[in-house]
Amino acid sequence: MRRDRSHGRMTFALAAAALVLLCVAPSRAAEPDPATTEAKAAYDRGAAAYERGDMATAARELARADALLPNPVALASALRAALEGDEPVLGMELAARASTRSEETSVAELVRAARARFGSRVGKLRVICPGPCRVAVDGAPFEANEERFVRAGPHVVAIEQGTTREEIRADVPAGAAVTATPKPPAEATKAADRSGGLSPVWFFVGLGATAVSGAVLTASSLQTKGLHDDFVARGCPGPAAPRDCRGIASDGEGAQLRTNVLVGVTAVLGAATITLGALSLGRRDAPTAAQLSFETLPGGGVAKVSVSLP
Repeated sequence: MRRDRSHGRMTFALAAAALVLLCVAPSRAAEPDPATTEAKAAYDRGAAAYERGDMATAARELARADALLPNPVALASALRAALEGDEPVLGMELAARASTRSEETSVAELVRAARARFGSRVGKLRVICPGPCRVAVDGAPFEANEERFVRAGPHVVAIEQGTTREEIRADVPAGAAVTATPKPPAEATKAADRSGGLSPVWFFVGLGATAVSGAVLTASSLQTKGLHDDFVARGCPGPAAPRDCRGIASDGEGAQLRTNVLVGVTAVLGAATITLGALSLGRRDAPTAAQLSFETLPGGGVAKVSVSLP
């Protein structure tokens, strides 16, 4: 019986709304108002949906008609359909819309009923994009940078910025407002991380200089060792040393000094190269391991610099 009364009231409201549309329609048939035409079509779709018991479609179409051509009868009809169809999100959106108008008592009563029934089942969600983006919540299009009602609970927010797509899980408590913000695009983050660093060219310049210095050091060490071996083979340390022992000793001392200097130069270049690699290549491309070591040889030494990249 209650359903029959409700159906009768709704049918009367829809008829009244249609009559209002006819009254406000432009008299010039040759130039129909597009908004009025679409509003009338939305009313018709809403009325048809209500007659077949599809309350969700009825509420949505009647709400669209009211948005195109504000009308208290249409708004009340949309609210009533949302209540009968148990549509919490649309019901709260219509209640918020009605609160911005000075409506009659019947609409105010429906607003109170909608808030009492749906207020504990929805929250608000805002998705903020720093630039152009496309947003979908649970697969449905969602307006970015605007606060909208959503059902309370977890939601999957998909955000597309250029070629980047990100999914965020947003848990919206009942009666609360939640903001979801995407991460900066990967390329922008990578560029920002590297904007204040040195060019990677400097790392490879240092690596080349260290390699050249190491090669010269190796050659000098081998020459020093050769002079030392020759000095010992001639018996120069003994009392029966040949006359040229003094010359061999002088050459050996010069080679030893040169080798020691090259050891220091190579060490400095190796340390500088490691530092340049850390500063210029960034976190992802930085050397994962760098080691500077020395191998002692009789009469000299060889420096070894090893740098491994990912």
